[in-house]
Parts: sequence; C-alpha cells; structure tokens
Amino acid sequence: MIGLKPPISPFTIEYLSRSIRTGELLPSELTGLCLDRIKRFNHVLNSFITIRKEEEIFEFAEKCDKQVKQNDILDPLHGIPYSIKDMIHVMGLKFTAGSKFYSNYVSNTTASIVKILNKKGAILIGTNNLNEFASGITGKNPVFGDSKNPWDLSRISGGSSGGSSVAVASGMVVFSLGTDTGGSVRVPTSLCGLVGVKPTFGLISASGVFPLSPSLDHIGWLTRSVWDANLIFKSLCDHKNCKKLKKNTIFTDKPLRTSKIVIGIPNGYFLKIIDSRIQKMFTDFINIVSQSPILVKNFETKYTNNFFSSWKKVRLYEASIIHAGRLESNTGQFGTDVLKMLIEGTNTSIDEYIRAKKQIKKIKHEFMNIFSSGIKAILLPTTVIPAPELRKVDVKVNDLLLNVRKTLLRNTILFNSIGLPAITIPLGFVTEKANILPVGLQIIGPQYGDYIVLLVAKKMEELVGSNIKLNPGIKKDVHFSSY
Repeated sequence: MIGLKPPISPFTIEYLSRSIRTGELLPSELTGLCLDRIKRFNHVLNSFITIRKEEEIFEFAEKCDKQVKQNDILDPLHGIPYSIKDMIHVMGLKFTAGSKFYSNYVSNTTASIVKILNKKGAILIGTNNLNEFASGITGKNPVFGDSKNPWDLSRISGGSSGGSSVAVASGMVVFSLGTDTGGSVRVPTSLCGLVGVKPTFGLISASGVFPLSPSLDHIGWLTRSVWDANLIFKSLCDHKNCKKLKKNTIFTDKPLRTSKIVIGIPNGYFLKIIDSRIQKMFTDFINIVSQSPILVKNFETKYTNNFFSSWKKVRLYEASIIHAGRLESNTGQFGTDVLKMLIEGTNTSIDEYIRAKKQIKKIKHEFMNIFSSGIKAILLPTTVIPAPELRKVDVKVNDLLLNVRKTLLRNTILFNSIGLPAITIPLGFVTEKANILPVGLQIIGPQYGDYIVLLVAKKMEELVGSNIKLNPGIKKDVHFSSY
C-alpha cells in the first residue's frame, strides 16, 4: 500500500457536497486538492491518459464557486470533481480508447452522461487509463502502460475501468464513470476497495460511448459509498426508463424493514472455485446477515457450464463486427491480446452466436424465476481472488493453477449476459506479502430492481462497517483535512 495513513475525510460526494453547501469548502479548493494529488501520484499509479487544461478546469470550478456564493447550487454534484473512462467522448477532448488507432483523435461529440453531469455542476478532470478498447479485465495497456493498484503497486488495478478505479481509490477524483461488459466496473472496484455499479441493461444512455459488445455493454460508475452510488444513479437514469423502476426508498426517514428482505445464496458454481480466505470471509459475513432480521435462502442454478461460454461467444462475435474495418486495415496498431480476441471473434459463426443468445435467454428466464420465488437480491463474492501481481498470467487458487482473466470474470460476466443490476461494495481484506488487499461483495437484483439492489447494498454496507477505513492512503503527510 502506498503510505499508511488514509485520508481523514471520507472523501465522499455526500460529505463534500455538504461541505460545499455550508461554505466550508469551495469547488475550486476541492478541485485544487484533486489536481495536487494527480500531480503527486499519477506518474506512479498511471490512472489518467488525458487531463484537461488547468485553466479550463478552474474556469468551470470558479463558475461553481460564484454560484455557491450566490446560494445558487445546482445539485448535490455541484462542484464535485470526477473523471471518465477513455471510452467516453467529450467534445474537444483527446479520445484514445486506449489504442494506437486513436492516438491523435479529438472528440467531436459529447456523451449524454457527461452532458447530464456538466449541467449538474460536476467538474470533469480528465480521462482514465483502460485496457485497449476495453478488451480486458486487468487494467494493463500496451500503449499507455498499466494502471497500478493503490493498495500494492506490484498488483493489477483490475479493468477494463482500471484507471477510473485507481483515480477514485487514491483520491484524485471523487467519482468516475466507466463501462462494464463482463465486470469492467465491478472487478476493479472490488480489487481497489470501492463501490461499483452496473445498472439494469439499457437504463443509462450509452450515446457517445465507444461500444465493445452492444448487447453486453453497460454504463457504470465508481464511488466510495452506496449513498454516492445511489446519487449518481438518480442523476444518470433516463426519466422514461426510470418509470419502470420501483420507488426509491433507500434514504427516506422510514427504517428499512429488513424482515421483508430475502437474500439468495447460490449453491455450487459461484463458490466452487474461490480463494479459501475469501470464501471464509464471505461465509462469516453471511452468518452475520443471518443473525439480522434478513432471511437467507440457498438456491440451485442450472446451465452453469454455459455461463462463460455463451458470454464469450457473444462478446467476441460482436466486437469483431465493430472492429471489422480496423482489423482489415490493421498495420500493427492492435495490441497482441486484442488482436487475438478479434481474430477469434471472426472465426465465430453466426449460428454459434445465435445459439449463445438462445442459451443466455434460458439462463435469464431461470434467474427471473428465482427472483419471482421471493428472493429480493443475490449475494456473491465479486471476485474469487484478490488482486493478482501485474505480470501474472496464471494464478494459483488453493491447489489449482488458473488463467487470471477467466478467474477474475468468473462471478461477474453472467449478469452482463442477462442484463441484471449488480453492485459491489467493500467486504474486507486479505493479507498478502505484508500488504492488505481489498475483497468485494456483489449484490445482484431482478431486472429493473436497481433500487432494491441499492437498498440491500446500503444495509450490507452497514453490516460490514464504515467504509471510511477502507480508503487507501498515499503518503503520511497527504490527506484531505486542509479544509
């Protein structure tokens, strides 16, 4: 871990927004603190690809200052610095998608999600590092270098939204936007000790976001708390689509009626291959949940052999179509891993793709029946291993030697295939070579049950304990107590 002392402030939107509203903190001061941390630590953590010009950032921040002084605060996000994964377009800002193909490209459009945040007064700092074209789960990039895990620089951040996760975990921004096609928000937030959200498929507009696999792609976001995650969700969710959702009761004054919550724990697949320390942590936590008024119920799943294979067929086939023109004209711009996956996608037939989609439909129907049986949410470890070392291709899980990529994706890909909402929150730590590494808890809900997922996540967060202590420090003399 870089340093030993975590920031004194929880550095959440909830805390900072309150400080801005009361006049204790100006948006320009908060922005300056974030930029200072970027200058100190980005060269080590490799979180950002592009940082906006400081004069542009401060021009917007000072406009926010003026509105604060005039008591004209737009939103709880007013004056809050954030970043975006470099798959998201912003007009006039360099866009790379982590690839040589776009090394000199400047966007001529702005993504819908960025337009929303800009109107609410959030302050965009820059774009974050990622796996090339978001085609990976490690945070490694052959063009821009690898983003590093703030808890242990010798380990991966996770990906493909790795740079976004590192930026939030290290306090370089307060929150970040990413994309999640197989776990690309949930995996890095799990490995870096954060909250990561993948909403119901299609709820959040992907306009202005570069696609990887359109039927699997989800917009996601990375925060420090469930309260913050809920706020971002309410900000980004399209009004028309949100009518499909159950009323948000997560932060009302009414107490949570936990006696009506039934949590499902699947037998078999999801806990079959797992680091023994994470399994014990998860089991111990489920015992804590069982001692609350919440009812815990185990259930069985079918089609487990098809979870990965059906996702993979769809993912590779769709990506190969998106990149067909670039693949044909490729003169060495693609990294080795991406090129290999795209070629595999071109070798996937339309019949194989259709069969995979049919299999996914069966799996989704099974999970819809599980939720119809009375289960409100499903709990799982987000990843079955802690963050692996940067250069590891394989990882030993108990006595098995397994591929890092496939192992990290094991508990997340299914919920991209079937489009269900999922969130990961910090569960605890394991110790690895004198460092502590975060472990995540994943909560999954029914289609359009996003507020149920957030409500349960809030309760689980309370049962785990305050996430303030889960924030990594950078250096002993650097913290956010100056205001």
